[in-house]
Amino acid sequence: MSKKRQLTLSSFFQQTKKPKENDAIEESPSGSNSPFFSSPTDSPSPPPQLPVPRLQRDQFIYADESTTTKNDNDTAPVPFPSLPDNRVSTTTITTQTSSQQHSIPQLEQQYAFNNHNDNASQSTKVNDPIKEKRHAEFVARFGQMEQEREQKRRRMNNNNNNNNNGDDTTSTTTDGKDKKNWSPLELQVLELKKKHPGVLLAIEVGYKFRFFGDDAKLASRVLHIAHFIDRNFYVASIPTHRLAVHVRRLVHAGHKVGVVRQTETAALKASGTNKGGPFLRELKHLYTKGTFVDEMATRDDLELDDNNTSSSSSSGGSSSNYLLCIVEEKRGGGGPDERVQIGLVAVQPATGDVTYDSFEDGYMRSELETRILHIEPCELLLPFSLSKATEKVVKHMSMQRTTAFGEAVRVERMPENDTFMQDYNTAFTHVSEFYTQNSEIQNDENHSSSSPSTSKVLFSEILRLPDTVIKALAATIRYLSEFGLQHALQLTKYFVHFSSRSHMLLNGNTMANLEIYRNSTTYSEKGSLFSVLNHTSTSFGRRLLRKWVGRPLVDVKQLHTRINAVDELLRTDNPNKEKAKGLLKQMPDLEKGLSRIHYGQSSPKELVQVLDTLLRIADTFHGKVTIPFESSLLNDIFALLPTIRPDVIELQKVINRDALSSSDRKIDLLKEDDRWPELAQEKQNIARVEKELDSYLVEQKSKVQIPSLQYIHVAGIEYLLEVKNTLTKKVPREWIKINGTKAASRFHSPWLITKLKERERHRELLNIAFENAYRTFLSQVTEKYETFRDVVLGLAQLDCLFSLATVAQQPDYVKPSFSDHAQLKVVNGRHPMVEKFLPSDSSYVPNDIDFDINKKRTMILTGPNMGGKSSYIRQVALIAIMGQIGSYVPAESAELGILDAVYTRMGALDNMLAGESTFMVELHETSDIMRQATPRSLVILDELGRGTSTHDGMAIAYAVLRHFITEIQSITLFVTHYPSLAELADEFPDTTTNGYMNYIEDNDDDLPSVIFLYKLVQGISTRSYGINVARLADIPKNILQVAKLKAAEMETSVNSKIRKQTLMRALTDPEKYVQQLRKYLKKE
Repeated sequence: MSKKRQLTLSSFFQQTKKPKENDAIEESPSGSNSPFFSSPTDSPSPPPQLPVPRLQRDQFIYADESTTTKNDNDTAPVPFPSLPDNRVSTTTITTQTSSQQHSIPQLEQQYAFNNHNDNASQSTKVNDPIKEKRHAEFVARFGQMEQEREQKRRRMNNNNNNNNNGDDTTSTTTDGKDKKNWSPLELQVLELKKKHPGVLLAIEVGYKFRFFGDDAKLASRVLHIAHFIDRNFYVASIPTHRLAVHVRRLVHAGHKVGVVRQTETAALKASGTNKGGPFLRELKHLYTKGTFVDEMATRDDLELDDNNTSSSSSSGGSSSNYLLCIVEEKRGGGGPDERVQIGLVAVQPATGDVTYDSFEDGYMRSELETRILHIEPCELLLPFSLSKATEKVVKHMSMQRTTAFGEAVRVERMPENDTFMQDYNTAFTHVSEFYTQNSEIQNDENHSSSSPSTSKVLFSEILRLPDTVIKALAATIRYLSEFGLQHALQLTKYFVHFSSRSHMLLNGNTMANLEIYRNSTTYSEKGSLFSVLNHTSTSFGRRLLRKWVGRPLVDVKQLHTRINAVDELLRTDNPNKEKAKGLLKQMPDLEKGLSRIHYGQSSPKELVQVLDTLLRIADTFHGKVTIPFESSLLNDIFALLPTIRPDVIELQKVINRDALSSSDRKIDLLKEDDRWPELAQEKQNIARVEKELDSYLVEQKSKVQIPSLQYIHVAGIEYLLEVKNTLTKKVPREWIKINGTKAASRFHSPWLITKLKERERHRELLNIAFENAYRTFLSQVTEKYETFRDVVLGLAQLDCLFSLATVAQQPDYVKPSFSDHAQLKVVNGRHPMVEKFLPSDSSYVPNDIDFDINKKRTMILTGPNMGGKSSYIRQVALIAIMGQIGSYVPAESAELGILDAVYTRMGALDNMLAGESTFMVELHETSDIMRQATPRSLVILDELGRGTSTHDGMAIAYAVLRHFITEIQSITLFVTHYPSLAELADEFPDTTTNGYMNYIEDNDDDLPSVIFLYKLVQGISTRSYGINVARLADIPKNILQVAKLKAAEMETSVNSKIRKQTLMRALTDPEKYVQQLRKYLKKE
């Protein structure tokens, strides 16, 4: 050993051998008796006293455990030894200095401190018994922790694997040894998980809800809460009062969540047959995305929630929350010729709306895509297997961000051999039994004599449904029955056929291209047509307006009725107008509240809020003579609102609203105890016991001769007999001391304990009786469900009319006139969304629209890139749609005919999953339009044929456009960069016209620039000015120069060929081609 090393070690020994007394105290965070930081003894030849390094957290705790992990026996958390941050001893400093030359492992090895050296370990045991003792204590406390936890993890993971593999874990506990490892609660958890596979269970345990096993890991990740090992399971917990919040978060994350509650209380358990076992628990509630009906909220609450929610998630205000069931039957064909029959049923449990449809679809599944885009479901109920094309469309539509799905759509699959999917008769039997049983139940409850007719009406509705819809309806009824929401399908009055001929058809492409619900940039609502029209005050009004926007009217009479009501709301001074506006503000979601009452899920507070709001609506318009409106629609709505007043008053007579001031008084919510004798009986029993308790106090005062004896309630413990400490000698020996202070002691006698248990048992029975009575009362309110919902629907219509009236007040909006004749005549029309978001110093350039089915019905639109062609064609479609919604339109004047559909083919999009190129998708969509369009349709085709070579693309575009002009004869806008297509306007001058977006060309520079005027003019634009767009995109100038020369060369060649062809045709038939001949001679 070198001399320098000897000096260093010598200095180290001297400092560790005789530390100062204060230093020794500072080194020990637990005092001088700490086995880890005590000062060394004064032995003749002490070994080096190295400081014990601070234990690192990751040596004993895994990343998925909390810092206070409990062991198997639930002992107190094991503290981690550590030096205080503000205490640094001389020993530590010296060690750090010496370690620069000799690391701690080297010193341990040289001085027999390393346990990996067997000889050194033996010498340490012999030479230093104190250190050996300290080492033993260290190992006893920390050394085996890692091994024990690893054993626990292995055992728990094995149990989880057994559960996942479907093994009956309880059967392995029949032998005495294994059975001791499972607590009664854990055995109950295993039974619940086996009974409800695939459900994330929140199990009530005391004052918390706990998640066990893999559920705990999942809940920890979604809810950002800790999970830890407790005996044989990972466990995570949430407080009882936060259950609704956490369940909502789990459901929105796409999980199927079950709430398991204790079905007996401590008092009932003590007096029942289950004294020695765990509390009885069972699944009480089950939730998924499509079946979660949360509490009511006002629009302000929803907007506040939207602001607190990330933009990527869908809020409760905007999400439709539809459950969509899809059933498919093959109709033959293969590949592009494949045909399938699809049936669907969409249910919105929060409102009770039901939409159904049955239709034949082709290879692209465009019809299915249209319905999914309109409905925007948050959960899909699908058969075990679907065709490849349908699976791809469903997967694509459920994962894309262009809908209101938010995070993702939850998918629930039916069993592989589902009887409803395979056998129509079984499905029909299930549906018919559902409606007959519900009719009989309603008859028994209402004692109505008109039940047979009601049943016949239901059956007549069901018999008219197609086979695929019956199958989807049966599967939906079965699925909703798991959640107790089957009543949403009970009233066929609210069934709506999606493909009703009373509405304009907007397919999926049209919805996306025209940005009806969401813009095509950020896929948010801002910038969409719905955002322009939506000025509603209520949630149910917003939902109805969304339906209006997606389903414009085609009935002229209904359209006049709606737009005349909007017009009158703009002009009228009727006092009911302002009353209705004030009423709609701060109104809760009555539609959702009535649905929760209908399902028996409404809380007392929510029930009172619904009834109070309904009474406020009725009182606002009751008994007041007012001037009627000119609009029959407004008169019908305002006449309907006060009709519910007698029913609401009758229901409110039963309710004691003062009981809502405290949760302890909820049992007093219902006034008429004679209607529910169990309530009165249990209240009498509680009053009798409390009277006996009062008599007992008087008796004990005289018996024990303590006049000051009194009852006191402390820390939740009632009826404590309080005695001053100077008088405790008089207390009977059988009395049990519960607690006390310096001045007094508090006791319970055996008689008191018995009576308190009896009173607690009667309280629990009273709560059970109240829950039963409350459910009965909810069913009585449900009898008026249709009446109340019709009133809410009237308010929703009123809210939508006010919203459209707000739109009509915007500058330069005009009321359109309608006719049965298909036409579009608009003066100075504007794009409703573009002009709204233009900078304040800019203005939108208006353009006229002039189409008539019997005159000019087709326009071939050309013009430079970025010249405003796309904006113009969207403007035409949006004005037509707005008019048939019943809204004013952005124009100076508008005369609109009734269109049955709007079809668009815009943009470039491929379908790599289906092996389809951009051009293939383009032609598929065009083919669908050609099959579906009628003479009353508006068709917009943007740059058809650009996905292939110039000659092929031009030929296909020419043939398609000619087919629309001669065969389909619909109102058609054809945008193209093929100037030769303009010849069709010469061939069909009576029905077809040419137009282009005007511009000014500036040739002062080598590369001419273009000034866009955005004004539609008659004629043809032979140039697209793509080089100008390239210049704006900062393409290098030298490349642009080459492109300019090549473009001029190609243009000269093409024009020469066109002139020669024109001359040859003119010479062949001079009379027919006289105009072309004159143009040619003029150019020559």
